[in-house]
Amino acid sequence: MDLLSGTYIFAVLLACVVFQSGAQEKNYTVREEMPENVLIGDLLKDLNLSLIPDKSLTSPMQFKLVYKTGDVPLIRIEEGTGEIFTTGARIDREKLCTGILLDARCFYEVEVAVLPDEIFRLVKIRFLIEDINDNAPLFPATVINISIPENSAINSRYALPAAIDPDIGINGVQNYHLIKVYSFSSRCLCIP
Repeated sequence: MDLLSGTYIFAVLLACVVFQSGAQEKNYTVREEMPENVLIGDLLKDLNLSLIPDKSLTSPMQFKLVYKTGDVPLIRIEEGTGEIFTTGARIDREKLCTGILLDARCFYEVEVAVLPDEIFRLVKIRFLIEDINDNAPLFPATVINISIPENSAINSRYALPAAIDPDIGINGVQNYHLIKVYSFSSRCLCIP
């Protein structure tokens, strides 16, 4: 058997296991920088798991967060109730989704195993991280010197370096303009 057919068979078997185990998905929205212990959702209610037909369970229903060793989870799950809370770890959209296009959506994903074996299912949870205005726009330099020749035409335009703002969408820099500061040197001050 070659590698391609072996990979195909493995994918089919994995799909069957996931299908048989009752794999589900659930989406939530979380604002970045939320404090610790904020309730995000309730898997027991949100997945209608309380409607599971009465079965003789070997142990009470439990929710186990599945993550890689060494990862710092941004959420925690109450194992007995399925309630999802924020942890003390800082949710920072700009750090979590570095390199993502400005208007692209940023997700944090985890998996939760619902136990015991009689009702086992693997739930993929996607948290859409909403940006807040937590970064100030910055110019590459605090002072920008522009030399304007005396013989410049009226309404001449001169480019300024762009302000950089890690926030996105409506929280990012929308526009900025110059205001005149009356002083002896006749300087202008740029306000984002």
